[in-house]
Amino acid sequence: MLVLDPPAARSAGVTRRSLLRGVGYTAGAALLAACGSERPPAAGAGGITVTDQRGQRVVLDRPATRIVTIVIPAASLFVALDSGVSRLVGVNSSAAQAIREGILGEIFPDASRIPGDVADQSFAPNVESIVGLNPDVVIQWGDRGEEIIAPLRNAGLTVVGLNYGTQADLETWISLFGELIGKPERASLLVARMHQRLDALRTAVAAPGLGPRPKILYFQQMRGGLKIGGHGSYNDFYINLVGGTNSASDLTSQAAVDVEQVVAWDPDIVLVGNFDAATPEQDVYGVPAWQGMSAVRHRRVYKIPLGGYRWDPPCQESPLMWRWLHGIAYPGAGGSSLRAEMRDDYQFLYQHTLTDGQIDQILRTDLNAASADYRQFSV
Repeated sequence: MLVLDPPAARSAGVTRRSLLRGVGYTAGAALLAACGSERPPAAGAGGITVTDQRGQRVVLDRPATRIVTIVIPAASLFVALDSGVSRLVGVNSSAAQAIREGILGEIFPDASRIPGDVADQSFAPNVESIVGLNPDVVIQWGDRGEEIIAPLRNAGLTVVGLNYGTQADLETWISLFGELIGKPERASLLVARMHQRLDALRTAVAAPGLGPRPKILYFQQMRGGLKIGGHGSYNDFYINLVGGTNSASDLTSQAAVDVEQVVAWDPDIVLVGNFDAATPEQDVYGVPAWQGMSAVRHRRVYKIPLGGYRWDPPCQESPLMWRWLHGIAYPGAGGSSLRAEMRDDYQFLYQHTLTDGQIDQILRTDLNAASADYRQFSV
């Protein structure tokens, strides 16, 4: 297997030592392969050729059965496409945390044992660890600089580069991953299901009499500094999709803000993300500086659900995020159907039948119990 990257794309800053290290890693990987690393059965016969989001052609001699993903959402997306975890041999530390804290580790106990030391949230690869896992392919960001790609390529690893941020990107990931594991039909079905939900939601939002568009503010981070989802972020996409207005639309994606700016925006709804441990009670309702905000006065602050992956960024469960947020923005406008949709999606994605307790766990009913209209998502 190989990735056909042009030599000119290699970083001029790569040292002779790193090149020699790459040769050593490649030899080590070959030795591991010769020792008969355990692999699940291949998904099908024949070679695989895809073009990643860098425009680079990637060739595998068969569907990938050993996958390392540095890209955080990719781990659970592979699980959903494959209905299992056997192909994943290494994941980002943040993805490993989401698996442990969410329901994926409960549905697939082996998922909690996947090594999470291949990279942290800086996305700098731990090349020695990755090579030791003998992957068929490594999933890495392709739009965040050559310095996180070159060490992998120099070690002789096959790299698929991804871009981040839009619904179109998400659908491209699904199609790419489906091809890589030999399941393009399932990938196409997942995308088709997303399109059905997009169409249904757009129809619902366009219906007359829905009411004024609420101002919604998403916090990616609250502890250790405030960071929001601004214009062009996936959060901006779904806020507008469900009929809301992004309070931070004048700022760039993942911009840092201060308390005064948030108070001036006076959002109607505040969404507390899953990338830190912030909660509505401790970090919003209980903070004196926020007390004058509409979202606080009307108790419309919500911790975003955590399912097979975090619902904040693009993932296979994004249609559930859209439905949940539509119910938050317009209470009574279909929120009661969310539990049924969750059961249907989890059966499709993971072949798992959710219990009522698991649905409550995903929806963070404990953390959101004191927030307005959350009972619409109850049994």
